[in-house]
Amino acid sequence: MRGGWVCRVIIGCLLVLGSRLTSQAQPRGPGPTTARVVVLRNEGNLLPLRRLDTLRLATVKVRPQPDRVDFCWPLPQEVAAYLPTSFFVGPPSSDSKALRPNNLLLLALPDGPATARPALRRLLTLGKKTVVLVFDSTALTALPELSQATAVVLARGRGYQAVSQAVQVVFGGLGATGQLQAPIGGFGPGEPTAGGLRLAYATPQAAGLRANLPVLVDSLLKRALEAGAFPGAQVMVVRHGVVALRRSYGVLQAPASPAAPAQPVLNNTLYDFASLTKVTAALPALMLLQDRELLGPDYTLGALFDFLQGSNKQDLRLRDVLTHQARLRAFIPFWQDYVQPDGLPRAQFLRPDSSASFPLRVAAGLWASRQVPGRLYAGIAASPLNAKPGYVYSDLSFMLYPYYVQKATGQPFERFIAEQLYRPLGAGTLGFNPTRRFPLARIAPTEYDSVFRHQLVHGTVHDEGAALLGGVSGHAGLFGSANDLAKLVQLYLWQGRYGGQQLIKAETVAEYTRCQFCPDNRRALGFDKPDPKNPALNAARSASPRSYGHTGFTGTYFWVEPDLDLFVILLTNRVNPTRRNGKLGELGVRSALLQLAIESARP
Repeated sequence: MRGGWVCRVIIGCLLVLGSRLTSQAQPRGPGPTTARVVVLRNEGNLLPLRRLDTLRLATVKVRPQPDRVDFCWPLPQEVAAYLPTSFFVGPPSSDSKALRPNNLLLLALPDGPATARPALRRLLTLGKKTVVLVFDSTALTALPELSQATAVVLARGRGYQAVSQAVQVVFGGLGATGQLQAPIGGFGPGEPTAGGLRLAYATPQAAGLRANLPVLVDSLLKRALEAGAFPGAQVMVVRHGVVALRRSYGVLQAPASPAAPAQPVLNNTLYDFASLTKVTAALPALMLLQDRELLGPDYTLGALFDFLQGSNKQDLRLRDVLTHQARLRAFIPFWQDYVQPDGLPRAQFLRPDSSASFPLRVAAGLWASRQVPGRLYAGIAASPLNAKPGYVYSDLSFMLYPYYVQKATGQPFERFIAEQLYRPLGAGTLGFNPTRRFPLARIAPTEYDSVFRHQLVHGTVHDEGAALLGGVSGHAGLFGSANDLAKLVQLYLWQGRYGGQQLIKAETVAEYTRCQFCPDNRRALGFDKPDPKNPALNAARSASPRSYGHTGFTGTYFWVEPDLDLFVILLTNRVNPTRRNGKLGELGVRSALLQLAIESARP
């Protein structure tokens, strides 16, 4: 507890709220709106909040007794769905040191106005931009200090729905259309704000989907869990920018025994994205560089990578490489060169402790030499091309893109993509090497590796090649939650725009998501497209030719249906405890989920 008044959001609360309750259906329009929330003050048009990457937000539940905690009051979860935040409860300490690093305060007044007044007065003297959420109109006359706030938002009611809708208005998921019947305390009637800038959270009906969709998805996931397809999962279905379903299922890992305690999957659990990294880290980085005229689909690999000049890859076009028809090998099992015949690591390249010479974390208690990335790049450069032309899905070029990103921008790949994309999206869980930022308990483990790392892979990347690169690669290594992945997928569906910002040019997104060589090759630039012979193989039987998405080896998936303004996400760790588990594919869970969503969207 910081100063005796920090509220830690406990797991018990999250368990109760693991499946988000939904708000009332909102009318269609330029963005979803609610008349139940009234924006009474909005100095400088602060709301809805813009430029999330510039905000350091502290959320405070203002009350006179900090030890009186409504554990399941949903404010922390609702705010965290949009932006990472420090959360506090009670009046501030005398010096308010904990709030000093923040440049924006979101204050919620769940109690009566009289008890909140002293604490509110002190918070408003900190000289920071302040948004105040009130849930009782009597506060408008009882608290003249509210006139000092940058923004004042009145939510009608004190329940889950009122809190959720007020927060969505603050972040632009919902637009506020509420009005006071008569002015109160100098406030009124109300200022409309825009919605549809970011994801909204509502019912299936509000998203134009059938009301029974959650029941059908629950049944699908229950069957998959009972069949042992994976220990647990996160699922999202989003249409028209409205999250119609966001649920978590099962447990973080397969229990060692029936009596072993099992930790449930929560909505903020992080999963290893595996090959989704290609289209959620490497590919958007390439798009951003293309927008800066630092590359294009018809650049050659030799123009991008100096170590490929003079090799058999120097004249390969990026367009052919990204559509997997450049004759690159599917993968190279580099890890085999770094273990001895007895399976122990080669000490020349792998050590149990980190140092200046061994800075790359491969797994718990295993660190790679700084020489290893260069050796992997050289191995790719020297590798033969496939003898026959045609489509062969390959990891190799994606392992190289972080090198070019740093060369072109002067920033490490992971920093560039975080600063240019993830932070503006408010996608705080998306990133590499998650244990640097999150406790291990929030991360779903993957496989027990008995041949290379000799341990349960937990908190480090499952892919061996990405592990040898220190967990940062373009083909694997990204971790995150379904909710934050949804922000990026929605950006694709909104043609590069999210949160009021055009983060990637619309024409760039359109180019990368269209089929390049149909009918001979189904792929877009990096993205997968439905298999024309069997759409259910990777998409769904009713998937449209314009749809696109990707899969990941660990059991991850997203797919976008532009014609229906719809996408689905499924995150699992189906490789826990072993990769020799093909039930996810055998049962067709991913395609079935997409098919349910498509059918739900149709009249």
